[in-house]
Amino acid sequence: MRKLLWIPILLVSFSGAGLEVNLLEVDLSVAPGQAYTFSFTARNETEAPETFFVYAGDWDRDEMGENRFYPPGTLPRSLCSWLTVAPGSFTLGPGETREIGGTLHVPTDAAPGTHWGIVFVHGEPRPVEHQGTTVMVAKRIGIKVYATVGSAPAEGEVRRMEFHGLNPLWLGVEFTNAGPTNLREVRVEVQIYDAVGERLAEVKPAPVPCLPGASRWVIVETNLRPTPGTYLVVARVDLGGEEILAAQTYLRVRPLSLVPLSGSVVPGDLDRDGLYEDVNGDGAFDEEDVALFRTHVTSAPVQGNARRSTSPTMAAWTRRTWRP
Repeated sequence: MRKLLWIPILLVSFSGAGLEVNLLEVDLSVAPGQAYTFSFTARNETEAPETFFVYAGDWDRDEMGENRFYPPGTLPRSLCSWLTVAPGSFTLGPGETREIGGTLHVPTDAAPGTHWGIVFVHGEPRPVEHQGTTVMVAKRIGIKVYATVGSAPAEGEVRRMEFHGLNPLWLGVEFTNAGPTNLREVRVEVQIYDAVGERLAEVKPAPVPCLPGASRWVIVETNLRPTPGTYLVVARVDLGGEEILAAQTYLRVRPLSLVPLSGSVVPGDLDRDGLYEDVNGDGAFDEEDVALFRTHVTSAPVQGNARRSTSPTMAAWTRRTWRP
């Protein structure tokens, strides 16, 4: 007997599996006590008629920027109670389109700052064969809606930097949006200096958004393979306002202290990339090296030579603010 599984698939894109919309975001500046309208168009790109349902919900992002979805009214700054959408459902034939309208009724006591929600267009669940099992798959596209009451300066804080690897060096920078307004493009820049003040690397990852009250990690990847020594790492975070946040910390890379894990030969770096893959030191990288490493991965010789900072992640660092 075949099982019937319900698997909703979220497709947040302009087009996905036969359902297409003509925009993904609505960003409004609003005033208390006023009403605002918006609209978008949905199109059925399949060869069969399909019924779609329209409804509102809440959403936010996790610290890595992945979307999370909730029932309407879950979040403190949800605008779902302000929002009505119509029609609530409709049927489209192949290639047909339908305009969907939304109205925001902003309360007279609406708090300053950004409020947000999402409007979903959800298709009918349809059976799909998958590895001998019938699963029910539904198309869903979300249009994010932002409504900002008034204006406020961007506020934030650089919370910490974490080093995750040294070959090459990569790290994470965490910041928070401490203000009430959505930050559409936060720009992070990291510079790395050696002990004499020479700049070794400067990295500018792609800008990221950040909702009010949220924290966000930005991953910073470099091509730098630091040799033993002390390095100054400076992070600057531009929230889009008048001030630029900054923090700095020191990265201390200690020399390797290799000892044999088996026999009398120390591990070898066969291709001189800083990774000692020849764990047993026999001049070749093979399954014996993998097995030996697995056996000793938690041992002091292995962990003592992990390519990380020797100081705690939050070691002696300072925050500063610039006005460019």
